[in-house]
Amino acid sequence: MKKPTKSARSTRRPRLPRGSGQQVNQSTDQLRGSAAPGILSADVVKGKGGVEAVVVRLAPHYLVVITGGAKPTVSLACTHHGFEAEAFELNGQLEQVINHVRKRFPKLRVD
Repeated sequence: MKKPTKSARSTRRPRLPRGSGQQVNQSTDQLRGSAAPGILSADVVKGKGGVEAVVVRLAPHYLVVITGGAKPTVSLACTHHGFEAEAFELNGQLEQVINHVRKRFPKLRVD
């Protein structure tokens, strides 16, 4: 049986959308002095068609990237590793990851 190959994407940092995106720190300004001390920044990446992504940096080593478009994705990363899951269909990649985590770590469940 052939051993599955590892995707080159699995070792990269989460990607920001391509194109003419421009970061806007509107959200970060609203966070300063708020009751969210673990959030270092929340940036909106805008392009020609509007918001392309939201990038949230948590405590020094954690990052959440949400991209839009025809097939939105959610990326979660810790320093140099993480994962990306498509978030555009029921029982798709993101829902399968959520269900796996809920089953494996029942104390982390949120309902």
